[in-house]
Amino acid sequence: MTGLDVLCVGIAVADVMAKPIDRLPEWDRLGTFDHIEHHIGGCAVNTAVDLVGLGASASVSACLGRDGAGAFVRRSLEAAGVGSDGLVETDDAATSYTFVMIGSDGRRRYLHHVGANARFSESQVPSDLIARARVLHLGGSLLMPALDGAPTARLLARARELGAITSMDTAYNPNVNSRALIEPCLPHLDIFMPSIEEARAITGESDPEVILAHFSAYPIEVLGVKLGAEGCAVRVQGKAVRFPAYEVDVVDGSGAGDAFMAGLLYGVLHDWPINRGIPFANATAAHCIQAIGCSAGVPDAQTVAAFQQERDR
Repeated sequence: MTGLDVLCVGIAVADVMAKPIDRLPEWDRLGTFDHIEHHIGGCAVNTAVDLVGLGASASVSACLGRDGAGAFVRRSLEAAGVGSDGLVETDDAATSYTFVMIGSDGRRRYLHHVGANARFSESQVPSDLIARARVLHLGGSLLMPALDGAPTARLLARARELGAITSMDTAYNPNVNSRALIEPCLPHLDIFMPSIEEARAITGESDPEVILAHFSAYPIEVLGVKLGAEGCAVRVQGKAVRFPAYEVDVVDGSGAGDAFMAGLLYGVLHDWPINRGIPFANATAAHCIQAIGCSAGVPDAQTVAAFQQERDR
């Protein structure tokens, strides 16, 4: 059994990306679009693929349906060099599926079928796989009803006991009580970087500095809020510090937050300080949004670093 940099636990999805869709047809009417691609997605999958692209090792622990879409996700992960030994299958639900409608400006609308992700449970994440990993990253919290809340808190506690650094990236779900599901997990986290929309749902606050102050009550070592095109705000020595995003032409914003997390975790694996790791994470996300698909645009770490050197002159 070899070591593993990051075990990404969470949602796995078969994605269909369609562009451009700038308006929806009326009922009983036909709309058309020019371009379609099939990709794998889901927060855990995206971050794992991006990490391998950067040069780290990663595996995914997730639940798939025993169907063609599930076989596509498994084959695609293996082709990308991502470990698939943490995947489980169910006959009770189809593989999770998302139809992504991408506008001409790169903005997105989603139609999502939760599917097999709803069946994924704490007991399906094997301790021997956690024990191999330096980091356990939870990707897609709030979209896994059998795992969210107290089961996630227990999983994070188990990961810490097995020696792993713990990380979480949430998903936006207006149909659940975000605070009730996330707050039990916060005492067991080393890294927490929700998006501003998700952080607002958890805290009830809108200002990033107030949000960070709220979360600072917990012993989270790397704490921040992703702010989309505005970059991110990170708690550094008790203060909120803004790190701007890199300006690039947006082709598709899908997966930007997951790419950010991959860049951040790559820095953690190399013991980089915040003022090096966060800009690298922003640069990784900047590459992601220049291609269709959640991971297609993410290159190796040397290319990301060269981009930073050029832009930071």
